Amino acid sequence: MGKKIFWSAMSCWMVLSLVVAACAPAATPTTPTSPAAPTTSSASTAPAAPEQEKPRKEAVKSVGETPKYGGVLNVAITGDITAWDPFASSLFYGGLATALTNQGLWSGDWAKGPAGGYGTGETDWAITGYDVFDQKVGNIAESWKWTLDAAKDQGTIVYQIRQGIRYSLNPNSEASRLAAGRELTTDDVVFTLKTLVSDPIALLYGREPGLRTANITKTAPWEITIVVPFDNTELAIRRFGHISPVFPKEVLEKYGRSNDWKKLVGSGPFMVTEYVPGSALVYARNDRFWMKDPVGPGKGNQLPYISSYKQLIVPDASTRLAALRTGKIDTMTIGWEDAIQVRKTTPALVEMERPGLEAFAIKPRVDQPPFNDVRVRRALMMATDFEAINKSLHDGRAQILNYPIAYYKAYADVYLGLDDPAMPASVKELYVHNPEKAKALLKEAGYPNGFKTSALMTSTEVDLYSIHKDMWAKVGIDLEFEIKDAGAMNAIIRSGQVKGMTRSGSTPIAGWSGGTDWVLGGTVNPGNINDPVINEAMAKSKRNLMTNPSEAMRLYKELLKYVLDQAYAIPVSGNPQSVFWWPWLKNYTGEVSVGYLAQPNWIQWVWIDPDLKQKMGY
Repeated sequence: MGKKIFWSAMSCWMVLSLVVAACAPAATPTTPTSPAAPTTSSASTAPAAPEQEKPRKEAVKSVGETPKYGGVLNVAITGDITAWDPFASSLFYGGLATALTNQGLWSGDWAKGPAGGYGTGETDWAITGYDVFDQKVGNIAESWKWTLDAAKDQGTIVYQIRQGIRYSLNPNSEASRLAAGRELTTDDVVFTLKTLVSDPIALLYGREPGLRTANITKTAPWEITIVVPFDNTELAIRRFGHISPVFPKEVLEKYGRSNDWKKLVGSGPFMVTEYVPGSALVYARNDRFWMKDPVGPGKGNQLPYISSYKQLIVPDASTRLAALRTGKIDTMTIGWEDAIQVRKTTPALVEMERPGLEAFAIKPRVDQPPFNDVRVRRALMMATDFEAINKSLHDGRAQILNYPIAYYKAYADVYLGLDDPAMPASVKELYVHNPEKAKALLKEAGYPNGFKTSALMTSTEVDLYSIHKDMWAKVGIDLEFEIKDAGAMNAIIRSGQVKGMTRSGSTPIAGWSGGTDWVLGGTVNPGNINDPVINEAMAKSKRNLMTNPSEAMRLYKELLKYVLDQAYAIPVSGNPQSVFWWPWLKNYTGEVSVGYLAQPNWIQWVWIDPDLKQKMGY
């Protein structure tokens, strides 16, 4: 009761102060180099300058700075954690909490990003969806290999489990005391993975039925082998490798799938020690963590550096901004409009700016008139002034061509930019506002006076569609609004009953190889695209993915010439965003998630400079 009273008092004080402000180690194994595995080509073609990532002000490498241990990293989140069960179907491949408390078999390789100015820069870890094979590093798995046997319709994955990893020990946690800080074993890994694919309530079981038949066995004291059908090999590698947090076997056996944060026990860099709804979530350093700093002045140091990580629950946006400006939180991601004010009011902050990268698009029903005619779809594109929309809604800093995928540094090999020499002229002209040619195309398609159509949307999208409505009206297209709440709208999309068009998102960039935008019946294909050219090309790309990923990427990029020329969707650029942080947050270069859905695991590499913080008056 005393703690609750304390936290309630602290919460009230914090919110009040922010509103006022708004107005005024032991030796452990080092990380090995991953074994040879299918890799992607390192060659890349960047998009045009307006579409490239444009950092305004980046952290400068601090030569000779020695990382310091201790300190508290504070961030603000918008609301309470609603679910803690890492296996439940209510969570997307496990809760974010497990990114810090539990590790999977592998993760993204932090040193292949900026890494505080000391990394290789092969990627930027700018979003949550990167899942590139040769940008991985072993965590619980020290190494791995896979083989494919088409004759047997079989894929085999073998993991060598790292020795010397120990679970965290929180003396105030009954579940943690049960594991007693023991060494993680191969049995823990096998039990966890089997639970993920056999428990009907587990998300992997529900979302990935192809993995239910996976044969997961312990084949040596520190080795596990997974055998799956040939076509499910890639799926197994990705899902078992990166989004399957490992738990102590006895904890799972005793407590089952618990929705209690006190039952989270893992081998990650932190452990949850306090959670008060409406106030804060607190993580403490796991002193038994095995990983070491891979690069920079701290190379070889035991991780993590910070003593505590606090997520302060602050629902009000203006209060969160005040918290950033007054140094009560150390970092925050905000939209471009708020970023303008932050730059003016708090110039001491470091900023990393990124264009809006969401792969949203307006997708018409291409299996029904009038949109089954490519001339009508092309007219719709030419009637859209993409540059005007970008300037008015995004300050001219968004990425315009972001369908079916946006440009990301980690996936440059599969992106086809408007300035790419290989981009057909017939595609480039679609992004040039040309209402006269749009009218001519409509006339040619049999609609000399235009036509009426409808757009399915939520009330939050009315402003966006209003812009398109005005533009399209100038070529004779009369757009009616069909406004629904989110639940009803999604139900219509799932049932395949969209009448005219609707705005739809996409799968994460890592899912490019699945071509979900063109899979009939998928929720991100409300336009019912079923194109034999696309189907055949994607089948060829998928067949190459596991044995020759460079060729798979080449085939996909080549396919984009055709897909974009068909004008199956009208891209909707996302708002530019900026990551701000205080200079005392060291080893940080704007990372969001080091690997697939691993946010906020970048915290294990950063450190706080208390002297600089004090010198700056905080």
